[in-house]
Amino acid sequence: MENISKKFWIIILTIPLTLVGMFVAYLIVTYANTTVRSDVESPVSVSPDYGMGSDAKGGVYMDQESTPAITSSNQEIIKTANITMSADDMDATLTSIQALEATYKATTTNLQDSGKGSERYITLTIKVEESKFEILYNKIKELPGEFTYSAISSTDVSETVQDLETRLANLKKLETQYNTILKSAKTVTEILAVQKELASTRTEIESIQTQLKNLDNQTSYSYITVYMTQSSVGSQLSDDKWQPIGILKDAGRTLVGFAKFLGTGLIYVLVFSPVIAAVVIPVVIIQKRAKK
Repeated sequence: MENISKKFWIIILTIPLTLVGMFVAYLIVTYANTTVRSDVESPVSVSPDYGMGSDAKGGVYMDQESTPAITSSNQEIIKTANITMSADDMDATLTSIQALEATYKATTTNLQDSGKGSERYITLTIKVEESKFEILYNKIKELPGEFTYSAISSTDVSETVQDLETRLANLKKLETQYNTILKSAKTVTEILAVQKELASTRTEIESIQTQLKNLDNQTSYSYITVYMTQSSVGSQLSDDKWQPIGILKDAGRTLVGFAKFLGTGLIYVLVFSPVIAAVVIPVVIIQKRAKK
């Protein structure tokens, strides 16, 4: 009777301890998955590529332009800027930047907002007309915050544009010649040969026209990329806020997740119970016979 009582209490104590252990394991696994996912999904801050090529200049520390002032109206210049800053109130600063965009008829081409508290950062890319580029750039730098880096990069693509325009003019002349030859062609072989060359020439013309259109767009508009992080003062203010509703929601989600985890475990135990019984029952029988 005493042995039965001991076994009963062992079983009674084992069940809650097992549940507690499973809950702790669930919390550990959930935290690990969340940490890994946030590390994987966090985007890397990379300056966008605007097709400037390897001739791009820039990266000069704090407001030093990488090329001299542009004086010739025939020059085709691609301009970009990068600003790195920290702000006490990131949301208010972002709103101010967007208000400046509206004032200078600029548009946001890319916006990334990641992390929380001191780990939060925002990447914002702005497209603006070249004539308003430097004005908007300076207005952003007048906003409250600590600016750790800012630079304007310029790329002269005048020679590239001139070369493409020359090639385009020559190809159009060649296209005209092929059309003239095609009209005087008499045999099927001659017609097919001329049509083949004409098609190839038109393909090259379309390719160059596309390149010129892209370059015109890049020289007519400039891009400003702002990298914003949370300042130490702002992160302290943010971290001091206690949000009980958010905590309650997190606790509820954790409880639901644990219930699913527990249900899954019980299903596995039920499915594998024949295997467990096949192993445990012979062991119990052997032990009883050994005692006799």
